[in-house]
Amino acid sequence: EEDVDDDEDDMESDSEGEEESDGEPDEEEIKERRRRNKSTTKGVKRGRGARQTSAAPRKPAAKKVKTVSGEAITAERKKAVPKVRAARKPKSTTNGNVTAVPSMVNNLYDAVFAGNTDDHDEAATGWIKKYQENSVDGMKEMINFILKCCGCDNEVTNYDIEDQESASTTLAEIQDAFSTQQTADYPLTSKSPAFRKFRQNLSGFVNSLVAAVVSEDLITHDRELLENMLVWISAMSSSTLRQFRHTATVFALDMVSHFSASSRDLRKLAGNANRQKDAEEKKASPNEGRIADLVKSVEERQEKYEAIEVLLKDIFDTVFVHRYRDIDPKIRIDCVQELSNWITILPEKFFDGQYIRYLGWVLSDTVAATRLEVVKSLTKLFRHKDQVAGLRTFTERFKARLVEMGTSDVDTSVRAATIELLDIMREVGFLGSEEVETIGRLLFDPEQKVRRAVAPFFVENINDLYETQLEEIGGKEAVEEVLGGGEDAEEYEGPTLAWIKLKCLVKVLASYDQADATNDDGPSQSLLAETTSGLVMKVDEIASRLWFAGAVLWDELEEVRDWEGMARYLLYDHSASRTEGEDDSEDLEKQVKKAVALDTKEDVILLQMLHASVTGCIWKEPPTDKKNSQPVSHIFEIEKFQELVSRSLTPLIPQLLRKFGPVPDAASSVLRLVKLMKLTVFQDLRLGNAYSTLLDDINRQFLTHADEVVLRQASQALGHAKTFLDLREVTESKLTQLKEETISNLVAIVGSKDAATFKFSDSSLTGLINTVRRLEYLSGISDCTETLETPPTASKNSKTKAKAPALIPINVLLSLLERGTSKDELEEELTLRLLRSLDYYFMWKIVSLNKSLDFRQPPDDAEIDALQDTKQQVIRQITTILTSRSSIDAVKLSAASTLLDLTTLFVAAKDQRLVSVSSSLDSQTQSQLMAVFDHLEKSFGKAIGQKMEPDEHAAPEDDDDEDEEETGEETKVMAEQKLCEFTSKIILAVLGKLVEQKTWRKRLGRNQARLGPNYKEVVNHLDRASVGRPGMRRGAQQKPTAQLGYQKKDAKSAEKVIDSEDEQENGEGEEVDDQGDAETGVEEEAEVEK
Repeated sequence: EEDVDDDEDDMESDSEGEEESDGEPDEEEIKERRRRNKSTTKGVKRGRGARQTSAAPRKPAAKKVKTVSGEAITAERKKAVPKVRAARKPKSTTNGNVTAVPSMVNNLYDAVFAGNTDDHDEAATGWIKKYQENSVDGMKEMINFILKCCGCDNEVTNYDIEDQESASTTLAEIQDAFSTQQTADYPLTSKSPAFRKFRQNLSGFVNSLVAAVVSEDLITHDRELLENMLVWISAMSSSTLRQFRHTATVFALDMVSHFSASSRDLRKLAGNANRQKDAEEKKASPNEGRIADLVKSVEERQEKYEAIEVLLKDIFDTVFVHRYRDIDPKIRIDCVQELSNWITILPEKFFDGQYIRYLGWVLSDTVAATRLEVVKSLTKLFRHKDQVAGLRTFTERFKARLVEMGTSDVDTSVRAATIELLDIMREVGFLGSEEVETIGRLLFDPEQKVRRAVAPFFVENINDLYETQLEEIGGKEAVEEVLGGGEDAEEYEGPTLAWIKLKCLVKVLASYDQADATNDDGPSQSLLAETTSGLVMKVDEIASRLWFAGAVLWDELEEVRDWEGMARYLLYDHSASRTEGEDDSEDLEKQVKKAVALDTKEDVILLQMLHASVTGCIWKEPPTDKKNSQPVSHIFEIEKFQELVSRSLTPLIPQLLRKFGPVPDAASSVLRLVKLMKLTVFQDLRLGNAYSTLLDDINRQFLTHADEVVLRQASQALGHAKTFLDLREVTESKLTQLKEETISNLVAIVGSKDAATFKFSDSSLTGLINTVRRLEYLSGISDCTETLETPPTASKNSKTKAKAPALIPINVLLSLLERGTSKDELEEELTLRLLRSLDYYFMWKIVSLNKSLDFRQPPDDAEIDALQDTKQQVIRQITTILTSRSSIDAVKLSAASTLLDLTTLFVAAKDQRLVSVSSSLDSQTQSQLMAVFDHLEKSFGKAIGQKMEPDEHAAPEDDDDEDEEETGEETKVMAEQKLCEFTSKIILAVLGKLVEQKTWRKRLGRNQARLGPNYKEVVNHLDRASVGRPGMRRGAQQKPTAQLGYQKKDAKSAEKVIDSEDEQENGEGEEVDDQGDAETGVEEEAEVEK
C-alpha cells in the first residue's frame, strides 16, 4: 500500500537506470577500441545511431540476462563487441532547421493496419516464424512496430536488440530525437479516419500474438522472447513522452488480458484432462498409454499457465502499478478498464483484495471520467451475485467514499452511476439504514439526472417498507382477505393495498422533510416551510422539491401513476381511524384503516404527489396509435387526452377544496390542479353552475387566506380561467366581484382615518397588508385601474352597517405610501406591497391610454393632467423614501425599481402629452440610484467571490469578509437576479435619456467582465438597443437610428424599447411569474377583447 502511494515523480523514473550495464567502458577504452576497429573493419554499417560493428564477428560468451521479475537466466546471444554509440540527432539543413524524419518501413505494421483487419492471425504467425529464423531481426521488427504505433519513425537497430541492458538509454535517445518533431496527436488518440479502428486492430493483433506464442509453446520453451519484449515495453511505459507511455501501456495491458484468457483456458483444459485421467484410472482395465498421455498433457498445460502467472505478475508490477496513477487521465482510465476485465476473465487470480483495492484508490481520482469508469467497473463486479461475498471487505473500506460520491460529487454523471452502484449494494445488504436514508434524500436533488438515478433506489426502499408494514398488520394474504376484493370494484371507496404503499411513501418523505428542517443551520428548508421575507424573489420550495420528486416517481411507481385512486385516498375520511383506541388493535380491519390514516402534513405531501401524477398523465401518457403502437405526438391528441383528465377532475376539485381549503398548504396544492384543467369541459358538459361555483370557491380561498402561496396559486388559477374565451362572461363577472370586494375591504379598514398619519394597530396593519397584497396579485392578472379610481359601493356582505366614506381607492394607496419612511417591520412590508400595486396601476394605465389612441379615442386633458399629478405625487413620495433610508434594504430597492419603471413608462407612452412633460431625474435622485446599484453589485460580487474594481474617487474598503462561510447557491442566484433586474431598468432609463448618459454607461461597464455572462448580456443590450436593432451589436459603420423620445417618427422605436423593458421585467423572479406581470396581463386582455 505504501508503494502504491508513492509520488508521481518516483513513478516516472522507476525504469530509469534499471538495465544499466555494470561494466561500462571509460573514455580511454573507447578511444582504444575505435582505433582498433578502424584498422580491422572493412565495411561499416551505420544505422540511425551511427554504430560500428566489427568485421570479424566473435562467438558471444554465455551471459546472464536480468528479467523484469528479478530472475536470471543464461542465454546464448549473437552479440558483437560493445561499441560506443553516437547520440541520435535529427538531421539538419544548412540553415539549422530540423528536417522531417523519413517514414519507418515496418512490414509488421503494414500487415496489421494497412491490410485486411481480419488477418491478425496471419500477421502474428508470420512474425513468429521470422523470429524463430532470426530472433534479433524478429525482435527488432516487433519493437519498431511498437514505436511506429506510438507515431514515431525513429527505429532501433540489431545492436540495440542485442544489448538489452541499454534499452532505457536507447529509448532516451529515440525520445530526444522524436521530441524535436513530435506532435500532440498519435494513433491511439487521433481523430483521423485512418486511425478510427487503430485500438481495435492493435488489440486484435495482440490477441493473435498471444495465441500464437502459447500454441507454439514459446511461453515455456523460449521465455527470452517475452522477457526481452517486456524490457522494451516497460521502458517505454515509463517514458516522459505521453505517446510512448500510453501506447506501451495499452500494449502491455492487452497482453495481460489475452494471457489471462489463455491461462483460464489452460486451467480448464488441464482440469478436464485431470478428470479424464482419474476416470481412466478407476476403470477395471485402465489404458496406461492413455493415462500417460493425459498426465503429460496436464503437466504441459500446468507448466504453461504457471509461466503465464509469472509473466502476468511481471507486467502488473512493472507497468500497471505505476501507470494506474499516471498523470494522463486516459492512461488511468485504460488501466481501470483492463483491471476490471482481468477480474472478470481470470477471477482465480485477480478477484483478490490486493488487486481490487486499486479500484478503490482510483475512486478519489481528480478527473470525473476516471471516477466514472471505476464506478462502472465496480457495478459490473457487484452484479455477479456469486462473487459479492468476496467484496465485503472492499465495501467496508470504501463504502463511505462511495456514499460521498453519490451525494456530493461535482459531476452529475458520476453521481448517477454511483447511486446505481449503491442500489446494487443495498440489494445485497451492504448498506445500513443511515446510508439508505442519505441516498434516498437525493430524490429532492436539483439535478434531474440524479433524481432519475435515485428513483429506483428510493422505490425499492419503499417496497421494503411496504412489505414490512404488511407483515406487521398480519400479512398480505390476511389484508387481502379483510378487503374482500372490494378494491377492484369501481364504486369501492375503502382502503386498498395501494393506500398502504402510498402511506409508506408519504411517511418517508415526511421524515426526510423533518430531518432537513432539523439539520439545516440556516433558514428552514422544510418542504412545508415557505418564508415571506424575500419579497423580490419567491422560492416555492414545496412546488419544486415535491413536484420534481413526484415526477420521477411517476415513471417508477404504479401507485403514483394512479392519480384517481390517490384522489379517493385523499377524500376518504380518516378522522374515525385516528381517534380509535388501542383496545381495537385485535380488529384487523381497523388496523388497516389506522395504518392508512393520514395526518395534515401527509395530506399536503400526497396532494403534491397528486399534482405531479396528474401532470405526468397529461404530458407523459398521450393516447397511442394501436396500429403502430407509438405515441401520437400531435397536439390535438394531447389536448384531447387533457380534456379526458379534466373531465375526471371536474367533480374532484370542489370536493378537495371543501376538505382542504382551511389549510393553506393543502389549499395551494389543490389550486395548482385547477391550472392543469381544460376548463371548457364545464361548458361541454353543460355544467355552467359548477364552473361558477368553482370560481366562487377560488375567490373564497383568495379572500379568506393571507398566505402568500395560496394568494399566488389562486390568482394564477383565475388567470388560467381568463384564457378560455368561451367562459369569458362568467370569469370577468367573478373577477369584478373579487376586485370590488378587495377594494371595499381596503376602504373599510381605513375608514375616516387619516391614512398617512393615523397610528394603526398591529392587527389593522396586518389587515391592510393582506388587502394590499391581494390587490397586488389581482393587478398582476387583470386591469384594476377603473376599480381603483371609483369609490366603492357598500357590499351586501359588509360586516359594518355604517355608511362607508366616499374615498377613492387610489388616493388611499397614495396616502398610505406616505408612511414609507417608517422603519417598523409591518410598515415596511405595507410599503413594499404598495409600491408593487402602484407599479401595476401605472402599467395598466399607460396600456389603457395607448389602446385608446389605437382606437382613435384619445383621453381628455383632465384625465391626462390627473395622471400626471398622480405620477408626480408618487415620485415625490418615492424620493422621500429613498433619502430617508441610509442603508440599502428591501424597501429602498423596491422604491428605486418603481421609480425607474414609472419614468420609463411615461417616456414610452404614445400620447405626446405624457411624453412631452417627462424630464430626466435630478442628480440627487441619481445618486440614490447609484448607491442602490453599488450595493447590489457588491453583494453579488461577494457572493461569487469576485472583487469589484473600485471607483477612483471612492475610499478604500476593509477586507473583513475573507473568513466568512461560503455563500450558498440560492443566495448567489438571488443576488444575481436582483442585480440584473435593477441594471435592466437603469439601461432603459439611459436609453430614454432620463439619467446622465456618460456616467451610467461607464459605471455599468466597469465590472462587466467580472460579474458573469448574465450581467454581461444585460449590459450588452445597451449597445444593441442604441442602434434600434435588437439582437445586433453596435459596429463601426452603424449609426443610431432610433432613440427613446417624444417625436412621432420615433414611436416604433419607443415601442421596441418598451418591449425590451417588459422582457427584462420578466426576470422579476418567481413572484412575477406567479402573479403574471403587466405584459402577460395585457396580452391576455387583448386576446379577450378580440
